[in-house]
Amino acid sequence: MDLNIKNNSQFKQGYLYAVRLLTASKKSEKELAKRLSEKGYQPEVVAQVAEELKKQGILSDEKLIRETVQWASEAKRYGRKRIFLELKKRGLASNEIERALHDYPKAVERDSARALAEARWERLKKVELQKRKMRLYQFLLNRGFDFELSREIVSQLSQNSNEIN
Repeated sequence: MDLNIKNNSQFKQGYLYAVRLLTASKKSEKELAKRLSEKGYQPEVVAQVAEELKKQGILSDEKLIRETVQWASEAKRYGRKRIFLELKKRGLASNEIERALHDYPKAVERDSARALAEARWERLKKVELQKRKMRLYQFLLNRGFDFELSREIVSQLSQNSNEIN
C-alpha cells in the first residue's frame, strides 16, 4: 500500500511538473519523457504521466507537428527540408512529419522562397554578381528550400537584374 501511495504522489508531482513544462513551451512526447527522467522520475511514472496527458489532449505529437509546420512555414518561412530536420531533432516520427508536410502547399513554399530571395537579393546588391548568386543560393538552401527551387529563383533574379542593368 505504501508503494501505491508513493507512486500516486510521484505521479502527481510528475504530472504537475509536466504541465508546467508544457505551459512554458510545447514538447514532443520524447522531449517530455527525457525531461521527466532527468528530473528523477521512474520510467513507469513517466509513462503514466504521458498517457494521462495524451488522454486529456494536452500532449499530442501529431498536433505539435501540424502546429510547427504551420508556424515554421508562415512565420519563419522555412522550406520543407528545414522543417523536417527541426521536427526530427525533437524526436518525432518521420512518417508523421512527412504526412504533415504533404499538406504544406508547394505554392506557399515557392512564394516564401521568392519573397525571402528578393529581400536578400536587394541587400546583396553591392556584391559582385557571381558572389551574390552564390550567397543567395546558399541562403535558400540553409532555409530548407530544395536545390531545384533555389536554383530556379536565383536564376530568375539574376536574369531580371541583368535585364535592368
